[in-house]
Amino acid sequence: MDPKISDDAVGRLPITSGRAELLEEIMSTPVTDHMPDPTTDTGAAPPRRTAWLVPLAAAAAVAVVATGPLWWPSGGEPTAAPGAPAAQSGAEAPADAPAYRAVLDVPGWSVTHVYEEADGNGGEVSYERGQASLEVSWRPGALYEDYVEDRRHIVDPPADGDPVELLGRTAQLWPYSADDHTVIRPVEDGFTLEVRGSGMPRSAFEDLLGDLRFVDEAGFEQALPDEFVTASERDAVVEEMLDGIAAASGQERTPGEEQPPITSDQADRYHLGADVAGKVACAWLQELRDARRAGDQGRVEEAAAVLVSSRQWPVLLEMEREGDYAEVIWDYADQVAAGRVPEGFKEGLGC
Repeated sequence: MDPKISDDAVGRLPITSGRAELLEEIMSTPVTDHMPDPTTDTGAAPPRRTAWLVPLAAAAAVAVVATGPLWWPSGGEPTAAPGAPAAQSGAEAPADAPAYRAVLDVPGWSVTHVYEEADGNGGEVSYERGQASLEVSWRPGALYEDYVEDRRHIVDPPADGDPVELLGRTAQLWPYSADDHTVIRPVEDGFTLEVRGSGMPRSAFEDLLGDLRFVDEAGFEQALPDEFVTASERDAVVEEMLDGIAAASGQERTPGEEQPPITSDQADRYHLGADVAGKVACAWLQELRDARRAGDQGRVEEAAAVLVSSRQWPVLLEMEREGDYAEVIWDYADQVAAGRVPEGFKEGLGC
């Protein structure tokens, strides 16, 4: 895509003649068949230097509430969809709270990556110990048959997996190699579970399967290390990231206008940063496009200045150490600096 996401110290444009010349140049330039395997398919972005990469659009389009207002351009319209409030870490979960996420309880194994999709439609958590890794993903039950059919083709000729027990149900296990195996559990409570273990023999992998346990959302957050962002902390972290962007750009948030809050359900700071930086970049890229079409040079200058300043947004500077998401935004910023409105930014950033 391991959790470190709040390095929002990117790009302030200094108020100098160089900045004025750059903006002048901007103003004068004319506009110019297998199911995806999260452990092997890189997708588009936000490329992150871990074993499990997540598509950019997915990382930028998730939803859980943080209460801080998003910093929007004065002439643009927000595009973020409001999310539902997240359960507070440590709070009593309702008796019927769904418990389809699974966590590992074994000393010596460290959480390296967490990702959850929009509206609770799946997620993943990764663990490492030395050269060994364990990756757990939960998906909507409607995907079960497709994933099973795909995994049948791991072996030649295609075949059902070996029966093994996983969390009280008979699941199917396939070997990618002697030290790399995956197992898929049948649908229960609307979700299917897949677990992949690498860097260990099958016997050790099967032993680890017995150490997994189901948890609800509150239990999942409680099982994460302190460096991950819980729902109760998320609003403050989002505010910190937005403050860093505003400071780096020299722009204040729009006063006196009600804007929907930025939303994210990410516990991993990297993916939370992708949400925040991506949505801010989306808003200003759309503002730049709209301003160019309207011939409003003041708005064009403001939007261009904010986007070019992205190279100093603290959140992107922190994320650069872990993955390539920052480079995606910076590439768009370079195009803006060259006087272009980037093509395909909505798809690239999940706007």
